[in-house]
Amino acid sequence: MKADSPSPAPFSGVGAWKRSWILFWAYIKITSLVIGGGYAIISAAQEEFVRRRRWLTEDDVIEMITITQTIPGILACNSAIYVGWRLGGFFGALAALAGSVIPSLVIIIAVAAALSSIAGFVENPYVQGAFRGVIACIVGMVAVTALNMRKKAVRRAFGWVIALGTLAGMVVFRVNPVWLILGAITLGVLNVLLVRLYRRNRPKEETQ
Repeated sequence: MKADSPSPAPFSGVGAWKRSWILFWAYIKITSLVIGGGYAIISAAQEEFVRRRRWLTEDDVIEMITITQTIPGILACNSAIYVGWRLGGFFGALAALAGSVIPSLVIIIAVAAALSSIAGFVENPYVQGAFRGVIACIVGMVAVTALNMRKKAVRRAFGWVIALGTLAGMVVFRVNPVWLILGAITLGVLNVLLVRLYRRNRPKEETQ
């Protein structure tokens, strides 16, 4: 995406500073209410920016996950930077990043202070029950995101081979995700090269 690309339709006529302010508060809300890390944040961002506000498309979300998964850094922050850049340029990226970091920073400091002053807080059965409920909720949110991505990203046999191979690599063979991503990138490039070679040579073979 080029830096000087036009803003999406929902921001037409909205100044850069107001645009950044909207992104900042949108991510403040998302990261203040969502628990569970990067994929839960992406699921909430998809609900906010694709379904509710219609600022992005499902294809944008797939592109976001693809890019943020293949570069170093925290997934939640990388995805916020991507959304901010797409919708508000450089200052939009900074605003979205700030909105994604500030709530987590404040909450973790408060929790750390509470844990140091309340003995046995984590071992409390009610707290443990709350944690189990949150974890189950996160699994459901990530599953919904994965199903929505599957409709767009896994359409042909090649996509299913990569998806199922990745699943087997992680669950059965315990392969490091970095190697799985690099392998998928390599196979994707090879697939494009083979398809192009096939299409280039097919007319020659048919005319002979």
